[in-house]
Amino acid sequence: MTPWEELRGAAPPALLRGRPLTDAEEVLVLTYTCDLSFFEDVCLREAQAVRARTTVLYDADQLTQGPRRTDYLAVPVVCKARGAFHPKLVVIASEADAVVAIGSGNSTPSGWHHNAEVWTLLRGAGPTVPQLFHDLAAWLGRLPAAVWMDSLGRERLDRVAELLTARPAESGPGDPVLVTTAARPIIEQLPVPKAPVTTLAVAAPFFDAGAEALRRLTERFGPAELRLLLTRDVQCDPDALAGVLKRAPTGVVAAAKSSRYHHAKVVEWRTADQSWALTGSANCSTAALVRTMATGGNCELGLLTEIPGSLIDAVDSEEVDLAHPAGLQVREPGERGVSDPILRVLGVRVGAERVEATLLADGNPAPAWLMVDGLRLDHDRSDGRLHVYAGVPAPDWTLVSRGSATVHVGTDTGAEIRDVVVTDVPAALSRIDHPSPLEHTSLALVIADQAHLAALFEALAHLASVRPDRVVTLPGTNRRRQVEGRITAAVGPALLRFALGVDVADRAAPHDEEIFDGPDEPGGAPPERPEERTARNAPTTRTETVATVLDALTPGQRAVLRREVGALVEAAEEWPLPAKLAVGRLVLTLVAGGLWAEATGWSEILYWVMVHLWIAENEESLDAEHAALATIGLVALRNGLDRQLEPAGNLVGQFEDLRTAYAVRADWLAAVPADAVRRYAAGLNGHVFGVLFEQTNFVAELGWILGRTALHDAVDRLTNARLDSSSVVRVTGGRNTRQTVIAGLDALRDFTDVHVTSDGEPTVHGWWNGRRLLLVTRLGATWRAEIWCNLMTGIAIYSRGTPLRPPDRRWTASAPEEALRSLTSGA
Repeated sequence: MTPWEELRGAAPPALLRGRPLTDAEEVLVLTYTCDLSFFEDVCLREAQAVRARTTVLYDADQLTQGPRRTDYLAVPVVCKARGAFHPKLVVIASEADAVVAIGSGNSTPSGWHHNAEVWTLLRGAGPTVPQLFHDLAAWLGRLPAAVWMDSLGRERLDRVAELLTARPAESGPGDPVLVTTAARPIIEQLPVPKAPVTTLAVAAPFFDAGAEALRRLTERFGPAELRLLLTRDVQCDPDALAGVLKRAPTGVVAAAKSSRYHHAKVVEWRTADQSWALTGSANCSTAALVRTMATGGNCELGLLTEIPGSLIDAVDSEEVDLAHPAGLQVREPGERGVSDPILRVLGVRVGAERVEATLLADGNPAPAWLMVDGLRLDHDRSDGRLHVYAGVPAPDWTLVSRGSATVHVGTDTGAEIRDVVVTDVPAALSRIDHPSPLEHTSLALVIADQAHLAALFEALAHLASVRPDRVVTLPGTNRRRQVEGRITAAVGPALLRFALGVDVADRAAPHDEEIFDGPDEPGGAPPERPEERTARNAPTTRTETVATVLDALTPGQRAVLRREVGALVEAAEEWPLPAKLAVGRLVLTLVAGGLWAEATGWSEILYWVMVHLWIAENEESLDAEHAALATIGLVALRNGLDRQLEPAGNLVGQFEDLRTAYAVRADWLAAVPADAVRRYAAGLNGHVFGVLFEQTNFVAELGWILGRTALHDAVDRLTNARLDSSSVVRVTGGRNTRQTVIAGLDALRDFTDVHVTSDGEPTVHGWWNGRRLLLVTRLGATWRAEIWCNLMTGIAIYSRGTPLRPPDRRWTASAPEEALRSLTSGA
């Protein structure tokens, strides 16, 4: 017997977040109303974190929010006899284990959080499974015969059914029994006990207009007492309900005291010794209880369970008068409207080499062709009213834009079907080899947790196994899609998006208050109470970011993380481009977040990231990302050098070599798409790079950097100095012009024989090569040249005012440059 408490179940988010199967093959969700963006936020990453393929079936007329992602299968369905597709089911399955949840809540914020719902959970671990698993598999196998859906949806149902029946069934006393509207009305499947029924209790948010289903239940069980539990915003005819209540010796109507919308559907009947309950998706309506799918009834799914108590009585309630039901906010009942015959596109499926769309021509002629974002799809085949259209895209054709996974589809008659769901079939059907923790956890929280961080580094190493040079692309196919598919299959879509600079807002696993933010069903979320309003207006808890997490680390933890990142960068030297992109973005993010307190620390590691990007083998399909990350990284590295008063000489020289190398590809960097640059730059603002860093014109800034030399940079770090168009350094200030020139030469000692001159009088020109100092001073119309040789200890002391010893040679020159040219090679 299923424990009574288990019938209250757990909403699917809690079930999926609990990860009852650590290596699931399939996750299947059936729902009536559907919010796909909500599902992505709440459950998709949890499903993909355990490597599961994920499929969501929903009523084609009841999509409240479209998807943003294409890496799972969203399947709209239409019942062939025009009933509602109304089951609520979650299956998590592998060949060795399975969990089945059957309940009353739709895949929306209301259905999976706000409302009062009932879910029943069943586990099938071990050598056998409950008989209900086999019964459910048989129902899933028959479902495509009763609804219109595309072939991919049918394939997923078949695979889930195979997994549910991979082990033999074993029945136990008191096990729940599956009931559906596939062959017989649900009401006829409710067993009538031999003993008199003392109480029939019904809780539902919807009753049909004439309370016909309630009347049929009352006639079937003949209870001594009929009890109704109603919710606010109940849909019913109070007079019709009152008429049925009079048929029972005793009739009681109650309403839940809670302000929550009670969306649970429960039918209970009790004798003196036993109690049974019908739970699941079926409301107290003729479409749910009295009809089958073939006769226009809904597609419903429920459970019959013997229970030790009462689910309905467990609700804190108070009696109400149906003659005065104003407090319930009663809405008039209405039957599901039957849509006029229309054309429906049940999804656009993008494969590696082919794009398909499935169209339901419900009473209309099928179009000759469809147009999807400039790609013509011609009629390929038919299956009754379902018509499949197909086309081969050009290699550079792409469909999904950021933030949306829907498209408008045109027909040959000029009609347009809007907001059609798009699926990337290879991504949706692949199982991830080594999911990164970013599938279910934000980057900030990954950094905060040592186990998650270790898993991220492991996933990055696994990403290095994806070598684009080994991806064979046939002519006319989309190489980018193939490369992304390989990456997704290896480490999951989250790390792919991170490597490509997408989803910088840390969308993983939002907090419940972010997800469950409003009603989307009749009644929906409860009215806001005063204490809730006070809490809402109170200061919110700060959302963790990479910067706040790094700030919270101890000095020891920061040192360990710096060493780990250093080792990661060193390992990435031989990695292919996709892995280098991910490592480069991670390093930039950690630098911006403040992992290194001083620019000297992060400049060096960022230098090596830029070297690795330079030596990375080019991959045309990732060319934009390669150029974008290199552009931002070089600008950031220059930023780090500028922050150092005297950067290490070796780093200055290394940056100069790096700048020279990248200057060879200046045209490639200048042509980088602006969108790619924006993606990688997003989120890098802050106290490290500056609050306006994200707004930098990176292409223009890098063009300026590549057009300069190390001497430009060194002069910029000096006060009162500038480099003119003839590459002469002009200095001002100081006690006298001679000392000012010597100070400039000493500061620029890494640049042998750089020409430094004073802007003050008398004009002095100077050159220093590390051992020999040449000064040329204007004396009226002539120039006096003086040379000091073998100054082994340098000239710094003379820049601070110590007098120079007498020169080794003095002569008159016609011009400063002539004095330098007149020196012998040994001078």
